[in-house]
Order: sequence, then structure tokens, then C-alpha cells
Amino acid sequence: PVDMTVLANEQVIDGRGWRSGALVEKRKLSQWFLKITDFADELIEGLGALEHWPDKVKLMQENWIGKSQGLTFGFDVSDGGTVEVFSTRPDTIFGASFVAVAADHPIAQGSADRPEVADFIALCKQGGTTAAEMETQEKLGFDTGLTAAHPFDATRTLPIYIANFVLMDYGTGAVMGVPAHDQRDLDFARKYGLDVQRVVSDGDSTGPVFEGADAYTGPGTIVNSHFLDGMDVEDAKREVIRRAE
Repeated sequence: PVDMTVLANEQVIDGRGWRSGALVEKRKLSQWFLKITDFADELIEGLGALEHWPDKVKLMQENWIGKSQGLTFGFDVSDGGTVEVFSTRPDTIFGASFVAVAADHPIAQGSADRPEVADFIALCKQGGTTAAEMETQEKLGFDTGLTAAHPFDATRTLPIYIANFVLMDYGTGAVMGVPAHDQRDLDFARKYGLDVQRVVSDGDSTGPVFEGADAYTGPGTIVNSHFLDGMDVEDAKREVIRRAE
């Protein structure tokens, strides 16, 4: 609002405009987009034909294309609605302890008439604008009071948070938090006192209680996960996708 212009991500440093130093705001604009996701496979395949391009440049292009493989889960919400959550690790579904939505997500906007929610959404819009910046900034959340029913365990519900690290334009704008196996989720869960349950064993520890300060993201055997117990990560992914279809 101070610079009176649109800034590229590279022109925002620590949430401030690079020239004026003023706090920036994220705003929705009416504009055209190219749906790169529809051409992701073709674009990535085409990078292989660029013989004289440096590998680091081709890697940058591949990251920009941003293809992700995973599964979209439908979680029934306590208000009667549904929230779709995209995950690249469906094998860890039984380790999920919360659902986080972006500040622009319909669930967040549906509660924006509450002053405290509106204030938190405004705070989120002052933060970083890139995935890299969101990864390093302090993880903040607001408990909406809503819960999501676990899709494979009728006895469990997950609290739904508005979170400053979720991007509306990535996936569905909602993620499931699996603290034991994602560092960002672990930091968030420790801050807000959420459950942290181990579902991938490194071979030494198999119990459900995860007490470490560093999330385990390596390979292993699925544990504490009902029908997935004993499978490796890839087999568990395939089984969850099969049951979800």
C-alpha cells in the first residue's frame, strides 16, 4: 500500500518492500494465469532435450514447474462441510494430528467475521510471499474451533487451524499435519501442544510416542497405523490410494 504497486517475490525482503521498507500486503487480483500443471509432464520431459543447458538451470526450471505427486483426501468437517487436503505422503495418514488451511481458504474466510480471526488473517498477509520464506518464518496458527474427521479412523478428529505457512495456490490450500515425520509440522505441534505420533519406524523405535526434536523423514516400516502396519513406505502409499479411490 505504501509503494502503490505490485511487487515480485524477489522484491519482498522479510515481509517488507525492498525500496521503501514498508510492510507489504497480499491481495487478490483479477488476472490471467497459465495452468502449468496441465502441461507439467510434457514440460519436465522437454528439459531432457536441452543438451547445452547447465544442470542447475534445468533443476531450477523443474522446481518452477513444481510437479507434486500425492493424494487428495476428503475430511468431513464438524460444521457439515468437507475440506480437501493434498498430501505427498498418504502413507503417514495415521500420524496426522491437525489440519492446517491457508488464510485465503474458504474455511478461514468463513470465520473472518470474528475480529480475532480477521486479525490473524491480516497478520498472515504481512508475512513472506514465497514458499522458501514461509519455510523459515515462525510458524503461527489460529484454532478455528472446527474439527475434521479422520478418513480411516472414526474414533479420531483433528483440530483445524488457520496457519501462516500454508499456500492457497499449492494443492488445495489445506494440508494435514504429521508432526513426527515433517519438521515444519513438528515445530507447529510442539508450539501448540498437539499430538505427535510415530507411524514410520527407523528400525529402532516403534512406539507411538515420538519425543525427538527432529522429525524422522527417512525410509522405514509403517507402525501404529492399523491396516498399514508392517508395510514399507511405498507399499503403504499404494494401499492408502487404493482404499481412497
